Amino acid sequence: MIRLAGFSMIGLSCSGLGVWYAWQLRQRLEHLHAMNRIIELLVSLLQYGKSTLPECCRQLAAQAQEPYRQAFTQVYQLMAENKGDSFAEVYAEIMGKALKGINALKEQDRQLFLQCVLQQGCGDTETGIRLIRRQQELLKERITRLEAEHREKSRMAVGLGTLGGILLIIILL
Repeated sequence: MIRLAGFSMIGLSCSGLGVWYAWQLRQRLEHLHAMNRIIELLVSLLQYGKSTLPECCRQLAAQAQEPYRQAFTQVYQLMAENKGDSFAEVYAEIMGKALKGINALKEQDRQLFLQCVLQQGCGDTETGIRLIRRQQELLKERITRLEAEHREKSRMAVGLGTLGGILLIIILL
């Protein structure tokens, strides 16, 4: 009876590991989609609303989900205090901390999102918007590629986790 309980725990834990990996893949995709929506809003605020970057952060905070909302609010508040720091420094520090808290994202995803806003400081508004659009295209390509792989990788992760559990049980018999 104890062996049966142990075997079932091994099987469930290995299957659970596969399900967790599939969940991580899904979380990464959801965050990339959220980043894409934020960039869309940013471009529209810059292009049509003619807003400054700190003002864009205030407006993005009202529409973004957590942890982005809190980070944009902090950026806006620090820029409103006007301590002499540049927008790029404040944004990179605060958004970098917020993105590090998202374990599902890869470092390339974080850097791509950070660079979208930091590109705006280069030249005039139109050049900055074109650079942001280019970064957004890279993000969309990444999303498309990951969505194509997501179903297969999720199924494979759950299957391998379950099969790994069964193999462990067979070895322990």
